[in-house]
Amino acid sequence: MFDDKTVSAARSRVEATVGFPLPYTIAAERCAPGEGLTVTLESNRARILAEDEAALTRSLFLLARCVREGRDALHVHQERRFASCGVMADVSRGAVLTPEAARRLIDQLASLGMNLLMLYTEDTYAVPEYPLQGYLRGRYSQDELRALDAYAAQAGVELVPCIQTLGHMEQLLQWDASAELRDQRDILMIDDERTYALIDAQLRALRACVRTSRIHIGMDEAHGVGLGRYLLERGMTDRFELLSRHLRRVIELCERYGFRPIMWSDMFFRLGSRTNDYYDEQAVIPQAVIDHLPPVDLCYWDYYHDSEEFYDRMLAQHERMGRETVFAGGVWTWAGFLPQVQLTEATMRPALRVCARRRVHTVLATMWGDDGAETNLFLGSSLLPMFSEACWQGESCPQEEIDLAGECLTGLPREALHAMGLFFPGPYEKPLTGKALIWCDPLYPLCVGDRDTPQAAAGRAQQALDVLSRHAGREDCRYAALLFEIVIQKAHLLAHLREDYLCGDRDALRAASDEHIPRLLTLYDQLMRAHRALWERDMKRFGWEVLALRYGAVTGRLADAQDELRRYLAGEIPSIPELEEEPLCATRGVQTFANLVTPSAH
Repeated sequence: MFDDKTVSAARSRVEATVGFPLPYTIAAERCAPGEGLTVTLESNRARILAEDEAALTRSLFLLARCVREGRDALHVHQERRFASCGVMADVSRGAVLTPEAARRLIDQLASLGMNLLMLYTEDTYAVPEYPLQGYLRGRYSQDELRALDAYAAQAGVELVPCIQTLGHMEQLLQWDASAELRDQRDILMIDDERTYALIDAQLRALRACVRTSRIHIGMDEAHGVGLGRYLLERGMTDRFELLSRHLRRVIELCERYGFRPIMWSDMFFRLGSRTNDYYDEQAVIPQAVIDHLPPVDLCYWDYYHDSEEFYDRMLAQHERMGRETVFAGGVWTWAGFLPQVQLTEATMRPALRVCARRRVHTVLATMWGDDGAETNLFLGSSLLPMFSEACWQGESCPQEEIDLAGECLTGLPREALHAMGLFFPGPYEKPLTGKALIWCDPLYPLCVGDRDTPQAAAGRAQQALDVLSRHAGREDCRYAALLFEIVIQKAHLLAHLREDYLCGDRDALRAASDEHIPRLLTLYDQLMRAHRALWERDMKRFGWEVLALRYGAVTGRLADAQDELRRYLAGEIPSIPELEEEPLCATRGVQTFANLVTPSAH
């Protein structure tokens, strides 16, 4: 039996998440592990059989869906395809969830029947012996982590720390005091005892905070491992052996503290590829490496493919490694400002169908915050049912079920969610034209590509505004509408400014200076305030300065361009050299803020 306190807590969790009370008399009992959940509703009386707390909370959420969808009866039995299903929340790219927001995320996960939360913390957790770890970055104190662990446990959610023990360590390694730990700017020095003293202290600090037996130790994308200071001081070495030696040391430390480690699998595949490509189907991992692989679960991460056959082959390759495979897919929250809905759906539906067929033990939805965490994590919550419903309803779960669960979870209508997705050109287009138009320079055509165009982005933005205007009472929809307004205005400015200058249309240039740019400056001020309100609702204050500086840069440059136009029109300067350059299709790498605001490499 579930005691009254447990049922009441789960009911409160669901009611707080969906925003309305459950009007039913509810009796809940515990069933055997592996039996999932059974919910019946008749005559406003509900009976629940659930195998654990997360299954109980999901059962109550299914009743909440009945309320929202106007159904007065329910008879459903569901069982998990994945023993563990949850979210990896990135709290290392500036945006660190407040404890309150983390509890709200835990409530959302439990409501969906998801039972795992990983907090991706490169440096944002306190390690007493290393005061510069997470310094001025909003790091979690040990008391905060202990309290979150207790809250998650009550909800039936396992809180698993995810750290880095090789690469992605630039936040700590930037400080002069960390120079002795540095192989390259973001990679720890292998074979140096000071490195293992650091990792030991990190593991000891986390062991004091969480009850789980699992820990994710990272080790992905350490592309230059052994090729920096290590190479200069110790010479060339076999990089498979170097990585394996380091991994064995880290695992020994994990075992010392009772942790069962998980690591990203890409370094093995990259080192076995002639092109350093994780997804190289010709990659060969030597059998000797597999034979000597220490006890570690391998996390296969993939947010890019739309082929069930590809996911199936990669999972088969991981099985060959002889270790348990964790699959990490992605809810695309890292492409700038809004979730990339179409790409998430195009890649994750096939991935999750394969995972459900193969009964992968642990499945994660990563929610990354690359390039300053411009996208609020909760804007992607409506997409989490892709994962929960694959877990509980299996590979054949219809899209309608996913959409209805998302609407009930967040209250965001599916049409508004898909309108937000129009910030991007499509599931497979590389240009992030929406983000580019928000940050790009008004005089340099750095967002002009050969595939998507500012004019096309403006057309999509108008379509989105037509939908979002119907939901202007929602804070998230007002924020999204401001983004689309700026896309339209910025696209107009970029489309006409150079042409008007070259043909000598001084009236049009004066309109740009006196009307269009001031309108943009007003919109940017409104967007910054709306963005900040979302940040301060959910994130610690640390990290906002990155986005505040960006808003200051974009508005400062707009004001500077306005001044240049006015001086030209007044005859104070003879020309506007930036507008005399012929625009070229000149793209470079990932469309980060730094790559969008200036043509100068820095």
